[in-house]
Amino acid sequence: MMNNQQQFTELKQIGHYDILRCIGRGGMGLVYLARDTRLNRQVAIKCLRSELCEPHYRERFKREALLLAKLNHPHIVQIYDFIETADELALVMEFVDGQNLYLHLREHIVPFSQRMLWLTQIAQGLAVAHDAGIIHRDLKAENILINKRNEAKISDLGIAKSQDFNVTLTDHVAGSYSSMSPEQAMGEELDSRSDLFSFGILAYQLLCNSHPFGETDNKLQLMQRIISHAPIPPSKHIPDLPNEISELLGQLLSKNPDNRPANTHWLAAQCEKLSQLFLASSFEPDNTQALPQSSQASIQHSQHQLQKQTRQPINTSGSGIRSKQQNLTQEHATFESIETKELPSTQQKFTAYIKTNSVTVTLGGLTLLMLAAVGIWLLQPIEPRYIAVLPPTLSTTDMQESQQELVKGAVYDAIQQSVLQLDGYYLIPQNEIADINASNTKEGLETVRRATAADELITTNIQCKIEACTITLSRLTPDDKKQEVRLRVQDTKTIDVLTDNYLSVATIVQNNVGELYSEDIRNAFKKIDESEYAKFLAVSHTYKEKGASPKLLEDLEKIQPQIKKMSSTQTLYRSISLDLHFEMKNSFFLEKFEAYINSNNDYIQDKTYYLNIYYIQMAKNNFDDALKTIDKLERMNSSSASLNELRAYHMMTTKDYHSAIKFYQKSLSSKTTSNNLVYLANAFWYAGDTVNAKEYIKRSMELSPSSYEANSLLGLIALLEGDINQAISSFKNIVSQKPNDPSNLNNLGLCYLLLTQYEKAIEFFNLSSQIAPENTTYHLNAADAKNLAGRTEESQKSYQKLVGMLTSKERINSNLRALSQAYAHLNKFTEALNTLKELEKNDPQRVETTYTAALIHTLAENNASAILNIDAALKNGMNIIWFNFSWFDRLCKNENFISIMRRNGEPNRCTLPREG
Repeated sequence: MMNNQQQFTELKQIGHYDILRCIGRGGMGLVYLARDTRLNRQVAIKCLRSELCEPHYRERFKREALLLAKLNHPHIVQIYDFIETADELALVMEFVDGQNLYLHLREHIVPFSQRMLWLTQIAQGLAVAHDAGIIHRDLKAENILINKRNEAKISDLGIAKSQDFNVTLTDHVAGSYSSMSPEQAMGEELDSRSDLFSFGILAYQLLCNSHPFGETDNKLQLMQRIISHAPIPPSKHIPDLPNEISELLGQLLSKNPDNRPANTHWLAAQCEKLSQLFLASSFEPDNTQALPQSSQASIQHSQHQLQKQTRQPINTSGSGIRSKQQNLTQEHATFESIETKELPSTQQKFTAYIKTNSVTVTLGGLTLLMLAAVGIWLLQPIEPRYIAVLPPTLSTTDMQESQQELVKGAVYDAIQQSVLQLDGYYLIPQNEIADINASNTKEGLETVRRATAADELITTNIQCKIEACTITLSRLTPDDKKQEVRLRVQDTKTIDVLTDNYLSVATIVQNNVGELYSEDIRNAFKKIDESEYAKFLAVSHTYKEKGASPKLLEDLEKIQPQIKKMSSTQTLYRSISLDLHFEMKNSFFLEKFEAYINSNNDYIQDKTYYLNIYYIQMAKNNFDDALKTIDKLERMNSSSASLNELRAYHMMTTKDYHSAIKFYQKSLSSKTTSNNLVYLANAFWYAGDTVNAKEYIKRSMELSPSSYEANSLLGLIALLEGDINQAISSFKNIVSQKPNDPSNLNNLGLCYLLLTQYEKAIEFFNLSSQIAPENTTYHLNAADAKNLAGRTEESQKSYQKLVGMLTSKERINSNLRALSQAYAHLNKFTEALNTLKELEKNDPQRVETTYTAALIHTLAENNASAILNIDAALKNGMNIIWFNFSWFDRLCKNENFISIMRRNGEPNRCTLPREG
């Protein structure tokens, strides 16, 4: 085989790769830039050094290829191919057009916030490598590449090893001395925690511009410091460095691997949390500058998903108080609009203008310039007018209640389907109006107008006698002429109908809505059977009163095909199926929903169809496809406010809370509504900014004091912060509005659980379970309450029943918190810890996961791990009250636990007797 110099000067081709030039030297060989002649793309090829082609190193090189082939992550350099011949051994990899992090930092001044974002990306890539059983063993700035898009990619896994493979002492010393862990420097057996120490060195250097064990060129001296000396406090370099960063660096640089973070995903989540804090702040230390010559550190920025630490109250099951994200998932799932009717495109209007207003060019470019200016003006988006349709009111003395509801349902449905056809108008979703919980009084109507930012309102009063009703439709608009804007009646229509035919009622009402707006409304009820339409109205009413059930879906599937194609029917089916999907965590209902809309759509370009597709894609985590669907809706002239809400919801679901905040703010700037304010508050809350969350809740409640969503979020934040009285007040308010909502019945139960009123808590948990029997969270909360109440035998049976409920793989994966805790309470600690491991791998960033880990390790008597997780949960916003449960009493002999309790305002936690 040729020597290195020959390789550099003579190598022209390897396989079907044309060599362009040598671009670097690694520990095991040369690296070339080459062109893949088959796929016509640039690649990087690492060739084994000729003197290292003996069997031992060839085997090691092939092992690298097999290890790298396991990895596929945007922040790890991707392997494409592996070439082995008698004379050649080469690894074909992604070519990263940029610099390594060390050189990048030498040549650029990088803001502190961007350095934090780089650390996040590296931790995310490292977590994926560790999941595959790979230890990098040489993590340093030179082995991080920054591409032209400013993304960080981990490279040079040439000395990585599988955790299942025992390497020799010679292999151990291959790592760079300045980035080694103590165990690596001493030649001991390594696991992924060694990389975390190296990551700590890298993070320290990047943030403090210095090595944590001092700057020296004496390798032995530096290795000795790493092995035996404490790191230099970061505050020596940055006096005002936030404590959260100092504490994280301290954990990473611990000599004892057991004291380092147990999970790299947790580390990545912590880095994301901190990076988001600095993105939102103006913190910038004085030493933010190019990296010193001797430093080995690094990190960078990209459009990564900001999986922020969720600021969510925890229940004893760990999966929650009903998550606000889940609530808003269903809130968005009932996003009506407005999206079923196309407005004439501005391009069409401009073309029409040109055809009817063309002139002869006689004044040089002047006329063309004027015409272009008019064209630009016409191309500007036309602001839609929003209509709020209030649920009809009905008064009668001798009509059955069931018949009353069907009449109101037919009238309400007809008005909404009519508004969808009005040119230049958008229908405000009915769930948004229902959330306001306002009366039909003058003050109530004003509240609806302000809270929804409605341009107009349509109200309906129905007065009935046995078989006949008089219906009064009113079109209300703001009276801008008065100093204080008030609603005035612009027009009314009064009609008499017979109630023996609901379809006839709907048709007559639809015609009269058209007359209110001087437009011809297409009859949406042609070819529809009266009895079948009554079935649709009955399902709609039952869902409104009692919530979703599989039977309601079956009833909708049995009705006449023509009714199935109505937008209101498909919206109803969507709401029910998504409710069931999120309540039962079962994709079966998504499949039914998808089959339903695909078999009942004649017009594929309909906006309702694409909106349905969007929610299916989001529920299935097909996020890229969902973004493409939003683009389709945008091309169909959907309103900017609606599109921003959809994009924000996408960001919330993918945990990019910073971007979600931006989109909700855009939506808010075009349409200030009570719901938009709550959505924004929720995004701030998930981003860990409780102060802003409370401020936007306050603004929302100024518009709509009885808002269901605002009160719900306020209750959740109060519960997290330990303000139980406020939480109870909020939850009681909304339970009075929706007595059959299991999520807030469950949350109310948690309040009483924290107050040690266990029997009352059991009552609410049982109510939740009766309404949503498939929801394992409610069952586990009831079992926990029985446990704490001393009803041990009952609780054990409940835990065992819960484990039995989680039989399918799909249900296990979506209920890891509940399952791990049930196992722990059954003293099945091996199963509990294995399930916890999966949970920490799948969802490490949420404070619920940290709390679950604290509880399980406490019950399993893993005190060190329990203390670590308790401390982390408290630092991430959990109130100390959540650790007052008697399960944690066994830690009262631990001085660290006592110290944590004192530090968090509970000096008598371990001196007073606890109930339960």
